[in-house]
Amino acid sequence: MLLDQVKQAGVVGAGGAGFPTHIKLQTQVEYYLVNGAECEPLMHKDRELMCRFSREIVQGLQWAADCVHADKRIFGIKSKNQCAIEALKTAIGTSSVSIHEFGDYYPAGDEYELVYGITGRLIPPQGLPLEVGAVVNNVETLFNIYQAAQGRPVTDTFLTITGAVKRSMTTRAPIGMQVRDVLALAGGPTLSSYRIMESGLMMGRLLPDDSQPVTKTTGGLIVLPADHRLIQRYTTPPRVMDRIGHSACDQCSYCTELCPRYLLGYDVQPHLVMRSLGFTAMGTELWNTHALLCCQCGICTLYACPEGLYPREACLRGMTDLRGKGQGKWQGSKQVSVHSIKDSRRVPVKLLMRRLGVMDYDAHAEFVETSAHPEQVRILLKQHVGVAAEAVVKAGEKVERGQLIGRIPEGKLAAAVHASISGIIAEVTTEAVTIRAK
Repeated sequence: MLLDQVKQAGVVGAGGAGFPTHIKLQTQVEYYLVNGAECEPLMHKDRELMCRFSREIVQGLQWAADCVHADKRIFGIKSKNQCAIEALKTAIGTSSVSIHEFGDYYPAGDEYELVYGITGRLIPPQGLPLEVGAVVNNVETLFNIYQAAQGRPVTDTFLTITGAVKRSMTTRAPIGMQVRDVLALAGGPTLSSYRIMESGLMMGRLLPDDSQPVTKTTGGLIVLPADHRLIQRYTTPPRVMDRIGHSACDQCSYCTELCPRYLLGYDVQPHLVMRSLGFTAMGTELWNTHALLCCQCGICTLYACPEGLYPREACLRGMTDLRGKGQGKWQGSKQVSVHSIKDSRRVPVKLLMRRLGVMDYDAHAEFVETSAHPEQVRILLKQHVGVAAEAVVKAGEKVERGQLIGRIPEGKLAAAVHASISGIIAEVTTEAVTIRAK
């Protein structure tokens, strides 16, 4: 019953790439873990959700855990978020759900870190939590599971709006709403020349412009000055990154020594991948294999490297090259052993923020219900892992908020998509459905 409700509601992982949640509910595991260990600098969406909607989130967890027969139900959350912890304790009551507290370090919310920190188990290289008896969901995903059980599909996304805006806040907005309209909910940017990071400074993406639509996986919008060092780094052309890395990397190995996955025991060695920048194509494959287990957390590029080089980008390129040659599957040892000095090399979030140059934007971003009513939304048919949904509406048709507009193709990995506002279908393409409000 719940599995079908979640599938029909289009619930996906709201804290990452958007893996369709109904697939996770088709298994049986020992642990059901809730990822509330929000660690992206300036992001507070998960904390605010737990403070405001703890009852719904805990109930969503109970129903989902029952579905997969998990008897161990645990929230992973940072100790600093006492408001969320107290709210969860009240909602948990006398049930068997427990809370595991983490310190304020990055990336505590990484799935591999979370699973190890709570269960003591290490996911195999390139593996899934399922392989160690666990399912992991973000807190917003659990809220959406609760909503699905009430017959409500996913039509909104929760997100933090912060940075150079008039009022930092956390709110919810209809899926498909233009970024510029979402920023207006927070009073708009305070700068005339700015760029926008979506869903985080470390693992998010730099938006090409403010006309982009928000999706089920948009966790936040961060406005920064166009000349901010982070923006300059994200807009550096790959050929320039490679040229600088080839000439300036002195193989100090700090990028590897502070890599969270390396410290967990996985064979990720960015400094060796950097060596490949100086090779012809003949020598790159050997060194690029050290990139295959990289999680793209950004510690190496944005924190560890004393030269300000781009080891993460080198790892990403190496991974892409190997996969393009059919060599993307890990062939090394499956045995993983945590590094003895792992705990002493954690990266405090406050220190990371200072290194990034964003301390001036450190705001509480409390939840505000804004009741946004956009004149138009452009809802992407692919907001999830897998293939795009198939549109089931045509231009000129009337739709109501919550109505199905994109279905899962037969036998494919995908998620259903629904109208986030009531209105008239203005356009349907293979990529998106545009709705104009009535």
